[in-house]
Amino acid sequence: MSKTNIQVSIDNGRLMTKLSAVSLIFSVCFLILTAVLGSMRGGDVFRFGLITYTLSALFSFGALIYGIFSTQAGLENEEKKFLEERSNAENRALNVEEDVRFTAQRSFDNYRRFAPYALALAGALVTGGFLFYFQAVWGARPAETVSMSGNALYTALIAIIMMLLNIFIGAFYVGQSRSKAFRWLRAVGAWLIVGFAVMAGATVTALLHGNNIPAADLAAGKVFFWIFVILGAEFVTNFIIEFYRPRTLKESRPVFESRLLALFTEPGGVMRNIAAALDYQFGFKVSGTWLYGFVERSFFPLFMLVVIFFLFFSSIHEVGPSQVGVRENLGCVEKKLLTPGIYWSLPWPFGSVSMFSTSELRQIVIGEKSAGNEDLPDDLNRKAGTKRNAEISETVLWTKAHGGGEDSNFLVAVKPSGTQAESKDAAAAPSISFIRLTMPIQYRISNVFDYAYGNANPVYSLRRIGQQAATEYLASTSMMELMSSKRQEAQKAIMARVQQLADQQKLGIKVETLLILDAHPPIEKVAPAYQEVIGAMEQKETAILGAQAYRIKTEPEAKAEAARIVAEAKAYSSTTGKVAQAESERFRKQLTAYTAMPSVFKLRELLNFLAVDCAGIRKYVVPLNNESEVYELNFEAKERLDLIDTDVTKLSNK
Repeated sequence: MSKTNIQVSIDNGRLMTKLSAVSLIFSVCFLILTAVLGSMRGGDVFRFGLITYTLSALFSFGALIYGIFSTQAGLENEEKKFLEERSNAENRALNVEEDVRFTAQRSFDNYRRFAPYALALAGALVTGGFLFYFQAVWGARPAETVSMSGNALYTALIAIIMMLLNIFIGAFYVGQSRSKAFRWLRAVGAWLIVGFAVMAGATVTALLHGNNIPAADLAAGKVFFWIFVILGAEFVTNFIIEFYRPRTLKESRPVFESRLLALFTEPGGVMRNIAAALDYQFGFKVSGTWLYGFVERSFFPLFMLVVIFFLFFSSIHEVGPSQVGVRENLGCVEKKLLTPGIYWSLPWPFGSVSMFSTSELRQIVIGEKSAGNEDLPDDLNRKAGTKRNAEISETVLWTKAHGGGEDSNFLVAVKPSGTQAESKDAAAAPSISFIRLTMPIQYRISNVFDYAYGNANPVYSLRRIGQQAATEYLASTSMMELMSSKRQEAQKAIMARVQQLADQQKLGIKVETLLILDAHPPIEKVAPAYQEVIGAMEQKETAILGAQAYRIKTEPEAKAEAARIVAEAKAYSSTTGKVAQAESERFRKQLTAYTAMPSVFKLRELLNFLAVDCAGIRKYVVPLNNESEVYELNFEAKERLDLIDTDVTKLSNK
């Protein structure tokens, strides 16, 4: 995992923690308000808010733990990356995967694996518990008892406020959950939208109760009761089915997320499923039914209703994560940037909110363009997180036509050779040439107001600034230096000049990277000659480097061989001198001993000779004073007899 992806996961985890904490606070506040008001004056429908807000608080708490674990896992991966880089720099092997300190990722994986089941089971228990309580209370209540007491208009006012808060917060969280990193917030947003439906029903029943129709609350309460029975049964069904669902590489939705609510909370979910059901069941076009004829006759009223809804919803805007917004009303621009959230403006075309990403990296390409280095699309209202899948371009040579684009040729100087430099006409006729290159410029928005309103087309202005800066610098440099050793210096100089010109024109951008790629002479008749020159230069450098390598290899070997010979000579000299000195000293001491006692010295030397030098030889001792006896010595006789040497003929038969 790269550092950029790790940082994005950390930011997403922190944002997930903040959003889930906010939803938890709202859910708890709604739950307390529903419990207090429902016990005092709210009707049966109003009390169903206890289920929705308890579930939204439960799933918000689960998303909060998810965000905390995700953040810790991201920080752990960042530490692992740092340790891996440090171990590589120090040429040490470090297995950070088995380090006992790194447990956050395992905890996060285990939580993602088992927590959805626990949340689904808890959701089923919460729903079933409240429904059992409501059924017990309603069963013990007399039939003629009115479910709502007190001022019904007060209840309707509280329900309207809660209804509006629920729809805006729920829609925000459902929209936020479209990103994979925030998927666990979809259940929170869905149940807040259910809270909007409950409060809408409570508002209607409260108004009807105020108009002396108290039975409406009882009837609506029974409808909502069975709706929640179905939703509670779905928790159990999803919990059971999840154990037998075949696993795929694509990650599925969490088990506690309601599929039935997704039909109404996801955009286009209802119409898509209804259309599919009609096509499957009836097999003919809807336009052939009386319903289509009714819609056709009522086109103008429906059109006006659509226009009203369009104007209403065009005044609601969402500023997403990593974005800032600029609000305009009647042509007036607010000078305060809008942070991520839900905002209002006048309906279109009288008001709007423009979104900009100040962290998104944008790119334009000056010079040749080919597959893989095109401009990144620059839409001022583009959603954050849009990624570009660049194609991998094939390798091409100078002599092969490739790329395209305007103003691909730039004027550069050609450093004169020795003959040209000595000529008198060198100053009067400077050598110039053309060069083709690709120069991508990557930038970010630094000042939203300057970027959006300071120039009619900031991208076009930046392109012209880049061409101007490149032309100014390249006209004063050498082609060979630009294509070899001075490329990095040229990149820094042109980048600084582009930033300076952009600041002068107040483009509101910050140049992050400027590269010079594919620098080569024009293809037409010039590139082959340059290719030959570059080949000769490369051969020259290769020969020089080969000679240097031979010298570097030979010199240490020769020095090592000379050092070895000298060391061996010194060792031989030292050994010979020490041995000679020792022999001389031994002989001197032997002479002294012989001079003192010659007979003893001779006897000792004789015995030493027999004991040491003749240790492995058989010896016979013959006395000298016994001259009458004759000894026969058979030196062929064996030292010891074996059994096979026995004369068996002399053995007795006894």
